Amino acid sequence: MLLADRGTPRGGPWRQAVDHEVDGEFLRIWERPAHPPQGSPALPRQVRTIALVHGFEESWEDWRVLAQHLPADTRLFALDLPWRSGSRHLWADRGASTAWLERALELLPVRPDTVVAHSFGATTQLELLTRRTPSASVPTVLVAPVFRPHDQPVDARFFHEAINRFRGVLADGLRAQLGPRAGKIPADIVEAMIGKVRERVEPHGFLQFYATLGRGPSLPLHRIEAPVLLVSGTHDPSAPPAAIDALMASIPDVSLHQDPGLSHFCQLEQPVQIAGHITTFIEATPLHHYDKEAISA
Repeated sequence: MLLADRGTPRGGPWRQAVDHEVDGEFLRIWERPAHPPQGSPALPRQVRTIALVHGFEESWEDWRVLAQHLPADTRLFALDLPWRSGSRHLWADRGASTAWLERALELLPVRPDTVVAHSFGATTQLELLTRRTPSASVPTVLVAPVFRPHDQPVDARFFHEAINRFRGVLADGLRAQLGPRAGKIPADIVEAMIGKVRERVEPHGFLQFYATLGRGPSLPLHRIEAPVLLVSGTHDPSAPPAAIDALMASIPDVSLHQDPGLSHFCQLEQPVQIAGHITTFIEATPLHHYDKEAISA
């Protein structure tokens, strides 16, 4: 369902473009139309289109700051997916994360020229790239992907460490979303907020997250045909050196940018740097989308 503009949220001329329900779960898409810079000629008929895929317990709005640093003549679609912040994470009963992402991509009026995905969203997009579907050939930027190397056994020690890491990422994510406000809120209040998030997310969220992560080592990464850019922090525990090495060795057309200064939530905390890498990548990839609205007209 295409919706009329509901106003312009602070930070950019976004509008809700799609509101679609599947088995009680909602897929929503927000659009930032392309605008030429002031004084430039009118936009050509085709513009670059990017689909933005948020991570676990995140929101489409987490892309708005980074979007300010992407070219104004780029059309952006920020997907709002069932693993969003505030979810009870029962969505896996109605399909794996790849199924939900593919449904959302199919709702776009155009096929994107690039998919940019963060964290759990990047893990999901990585798996989708190995499928033989129309969505599998889209050039992709994986920002701080979560990936488990094949040589890490799934045993009691793994789950103990995984739970602690999962809780730590939830806490870091909340602080990143709070931004400068986090320093003004008393520490005990922040901890109470983190506790409420954990109470809501566990255990369903943890199980869905690691069910997806657990499939990583067996993915046929050699089948990926699209160019892929990996962007991550050198010390991000969600993608340790062995994981990055495995991805680099297995994906045919892959490049890497690592920086010790990048956090796991770099799209929020280092948006200028991440936007620069995305812009360089999309300028090096060809336009190939088609407009479904024009075809159906």
